[in-house]
Amino acid sequence: MKKSIFLTIFLFTFLFVPINALADNTLGDFHFDAKESSHPLDRVNSKGEVTKYEDYSNKNLTFINETKSFQGTGELNPIFVGDLLNKGFLETTQSLVKDVTTNEVAPFVVIGPDGRTRVENTTVFPYSAITYISLEWADGSRGSCTGTLIGIDRVLTNGHCVVNPTTQRGIVSATVYPGVSGSTALFGAYNAIDYYVTSHWINTGAISQDYAVLVLSPSNGRHAGERAGFAGIRQVTNILNQNIGIYGYPGDLIRRDGAINQYGMRGNVASEDSQVAYYTIDTAPGQSGSAMLNTSNQVIGVHSSGFSDRNGNPVRNGGPKMSSFMFEFVSNALN
Repeated sequence: MKKSIFLTIFLFTFLFVPINALADNTLGDFHFDAKESSHPLDRVNSKGEVTKYEDYSNKNLTFINETKSFQGTGELNPIFVGDLLNKGFLETTQSLVKDVTTNEVAPFVVIGPDGRTRVENTTVFPYSAITYISLEWADGSRGSCTGTLIGIDRVLTNGHCVVNPTTQRGIVSATVYPGVSGSTALFGAYNAIDYYVTSHWINTGAISQDYAVLVLSPSNGRHAGERAGFAGIRQVTNILNQNIGIYGYPGDLIRRDGAINQYGMRGNVASEDSQVAYYTIDTAPGQSGSAMLNTSNQVIGVHSSGFSDRNGNPVRNGGPKMSSFMFEFVSNALN
C-alpha cells in the first residue's frame, strides 16, 4: 500500500436488527481483569476467565499447519428465520479503530461496481458451513455477523462480534444458523455456550487480533458441523495475489431481498503485512466474520474491516490472515 494513500480504518461491525428469536442468555456476564493476563495470546472465554498461553500452546507438540475439512452428512433440519426481519434493519457502523486526524467512518465497502452474487444452493459445501449469527448484548442491543464452521461445534468469526474492546463488554447470547437461504436455516439453529478471544483483542482492538471462536451446543442430537460440514483451517505466511472467496450475509442485499440470503465473491489479495491481508472484494455490514477461503475452500483468514481515504471513498477491505499466531490460537480452540 502506497504511503501517499491516506487511509481511514473502520470496522463495519454489526448489522443491528430487531430480533425476537434469540437464545436465552446462555453466555453469562463477561468480566475481564487485564491483570490476570500476561501474554497477548492468552485465551479469554465468555465469562472473562483467562487460560494462559503457556498452558495451551503447541510448542511441545508435533507441528501441523492445517486441519481437515468435512463436507457433512447433508442431513437437513430446516428452520424458518424470517421473524428476524419482522421490523427491518437498522444499520449501524461502530468504529473500534479509526483515524485520529479525521475521525471518519465510511458507511459501506462496496468498491466500484458490486461484484457480489447470491449463493443459490447453500446445501453444498463450503456454503453449507457459512453461518448467519444473531447476537444480543447486555444492553439489549442486537445484531448479526457471519461465521464459518471449522469443527463439529466450533465457529470462527470476528472478535468484534463477541467482545467490544472499547467497553470491554461481551455478548450475552448468540444463535448460529448454517446455510441460510430464503430466510430458512437449512441445517437448524445452534446456541453458543461459550466463546474465545485473545486478551490482546480485548486490550487493544487491533485488527490483527479480530477473531473469535464460538462453542456451540447440539440441536436434536446433532452438532452443526455434523450436518452442515466444516472447513479446515490452514496456516499461511505470504498470500499476495492469491485468490480468495468471502461469503456471508450482507445487510444491504438482505434488505433488498426482504429475506436472509448468502452472497459472496472471489478476488485476489492485493497487499498484506505479516498478520493482515487486504483486498478489493466487495462486502457490507453483516459480513463481519466471513472467512477468507482459498481455492481449496480452507480458511486462511477472517474478514474484519474496511479502509477508506480521507474523503470516505472505499479503498480496501481486510482482516487477519491465518498467521502462525492466529493458527495456534484457533487450532487450540478446536480442542
